[in-house]
Amino acid sequence: MARVALVTGSTDGIGRATARALAAAGMKVFLHGRSKVKVDAAVVALQTELPGADVDGISFDLGSLAAVRRGADALLARAPDLHVVVNNAGIFANERTLTADGIELTFAVNHVAPFLLVELLRDRLLASAGTHPSRVINVSSIAHTRGRIHVEELTLAHAWTGYAAYAQSKLAQVMHAMSLAERMPEADRSRLVAYSLHPGVIGTKLLKQGFGPVQGGSVEQGARTSVRLAVETTPVAASGAYFNEGVETQPAVAARDAKQRAALWDASARLAGL
Repeated sequence: MARVALVTGSTDGIGRATARALAAAGMKVFLHGRSKVKVDAAVVALQTELPGADVDGISFDLGSLAAVRRGADALLARAPDLHVVVNNAGIFANERTLTADGIELTFAVNHVAPFLLVELLRDRLLASAGTHPSRVINVSSIAHTRGRIHVEELTLAHAWTGYAAYAQSKLAQVMHAMSLAERMPEADRSRLVAYSLHPGVIGTKLLKQGFGPVQGGSVEQGARTSVRLAVETTPVAASGAYFNEGVETQPAVAARDAKQRAALWDASARLAGL
């Protein structure tokens, strides 16, 4: 039976390249996006490119906790097995916005939504693990090294810039993978592993929006680490590891602060309504 993966933000860019590579490797892949029209079009396009590929689509807004919960319920109803979640979707905002849940938009989409999604899907990921562990893969950024977790004011009400919000969210993604690994009960550690990664400087819409006319690599290059971590049979690194362009690397000092990770986990759980 084919392994099953969800790739968030997979209607274009690195996410689409990741979904395509996983489908080409024989996995059943759920493409995700906010727009059902775009998701449906991406599914049809991939099925045309890869005849016989097992791809499906699911649409929900990562900027709404209620929508994330509905999306998780819909996925669980359609995926009796789930082996891989690639938290690829991400934004870089140019103005400070709060979601209807009162969360700064960048932090909501890039961290709180994936945090909630993994918690809602965790039991299915654990139950689906067979000979090889299921995977949670967070697509972070080298920008995490300049991030700071403002635990007391995660909306950055008095310190917001687009880059500060982005770097904070990307640091949170690295810390999330580390905390998932640490908090996993001993009995479950062989059934679910978590990783985070910097895909490289890739020529995506986000790169252009956040960093201007920077020359980036191909989306296929950007997908390589996620694909490798998703398809390998035996994990190449301990759960919680961070990869920089495919190489296991020490994350930022801030990410290695256990007290800060615990505070972030608690704050994330509160924000997510858990």
